[in-house]
Amino acid sequence: MKDFFRLDLAKDAQFFQTPEGLLAGSLVLLLLGLFLKLLERVSRPNVAVLIRALRRPLMLGFGISLYAGWLFGLLAKNIAVITDAEVIKVTTSLVFFAIGRAVTIAGLKILHSGSFNRWLLKEVEDDRERAMLVALIDRVFCIAVLLITSAAIMIAMGVSATAVGAVLGGAGIGIGFGTQQISQNFLSGLMLFFNRPFAEGDWIKVSTFEGTVERIGWYHTRIRTFDRRPLFIPNSVFATTPIENPGRMYNRRIKVEISLRYEDIDRINGVTASVKAMLKSHEAIDQSQTILVNFNQWDSSSVNMLVYCFTKTTIWGDWLDQQQDVFLKIADIVKQAGADFAFPSTTLYPPSSMDPQQPWFGQSQVDQASKR
Repeated sequence: MKDFFRLDLAKDAQFFQTPEGLLAGSLVLLLLGLFLKLLERVSRPNVAVLIRALRRPLMLGFGISLYAGWLFGLLAKNIAVITDAEVIKVTTSLVFFAIGRAVTIAGLKILHSGSFNRWLLKEVEDDRERAMLVALIDRVFCIAVLLITSAAIMIAMGVSATAVGAVLGGAGIGIGFGTQQISQNFLSGLMLFFNRPFAEGDWIKVSTFEGTVERIGWYHTRIRTFDRRPLFIPNSVFATTPIENPGRMYNRRIKVEISLRYEDIDRINGVTASVKAMLKSHEAIDQSQTILVNFNQWDSSSVNMLVYCFTKTTIWGDWLDQQQDVFLKIADIVKQAGADFAFPSTTLYPPSSMDPQQPWFGQSQVDQASKR
C-alpha cells in the first residue's frame, strides 16, 4: 500500500513536468489566485487580512515549485546525474517549504491581530504581561512550525519517518548537553513568564544588580541601571538568585532613629506621644499599617527615639516629599516640647585636686578653673 501511494505521487509529480502538466498547473494557480482574491473581498475585515497574508506566499511558493519542477524535469532528461526521483524530492520539498512559510505568516497575522488582542485583553489585563505572552507564543509557534516543516522536508527527501524522529530526538539530547547554559537560560525565560516575578517596566534587585527591566529575552534580560547604563543578565541567574521587586511594593517605609539630649529624658514621653498623634492624623501615612514611636536606645551621646511607619504612596519622589514633611513636623514637636537634638560630644571632668601652678596647666584651663 505504501509503495502504491509513492507510485501515485511519483506519477502526479512527473505529470507536472510535462508541457501539459505545466499548462494545467498554471491554470490551477490562476484559479486559486482568483478564488483567494474573491474570497478576500467577500470576507470580514479580519478574515480578509488573513487571506491577503496567505495569498502571496502560497502563490509564490506553489509557482516556484511548479516551474522549478518543470525546469528540473527538462534537465533530468538531458543530464544523467539528475533523476526524476530527485526532481520529485526537490519539488515536494519546495511545496512543504511554501506551506510552512504560509502557515507561519498566517499564524503571526492572527497572533498580532486586533481580534486576538481583544480576546487576550479579557484574560490578561496588564499591558506588559500581555506583551510578554504574545512574544512567548510568537517564539514557540515559529519554532514549532520550523521543526514540523524541517521534518516534512526530510521525509520528502527520502529519509524515513523513524529516522527523522530518531534524529530529532538525538539532536535534542545532543543540543541539550552541548548548549546546557543556553538551554538553562531559555527555560529560565519560560519560567520568568509563567511565574511572572517581574515584568517589563518593573524595578528589580537581583544580587548586586538593580535597575528597571526593559526587555525579557530568550537568553538574557536587559535592565537599565539607575545611572542609565544597560545591563544584560542571563536568565539562568533568576532561577538561582532571590529576586526583589520593589516596583510592586504596597507601601514605602519611613524608619528613622532621632537622637535627643540626655537632659531631655523627662520630655521623652510627651515627645513620643505627640509624634505618634501627628502620624496617626497625617494624610500621607497608611493608618492600616504599623505605626511605632518609642524611646528604644541609650546611645553614647543621646537617647534615641524610633519612628516607624508606612506611606500610602510607592512613588519615590512623592515619598521623599512626604518623609520630609514628617521630619519637619517632628522637629517642630521637639522644639515645642523644649527639647533639642543631640550630636556627638565629649565631656571632660577635671579632678578637684588639680593645681593651677603646674607648668602644664595652661591659661585656658586656669580661666575655666577660675570660672568654677
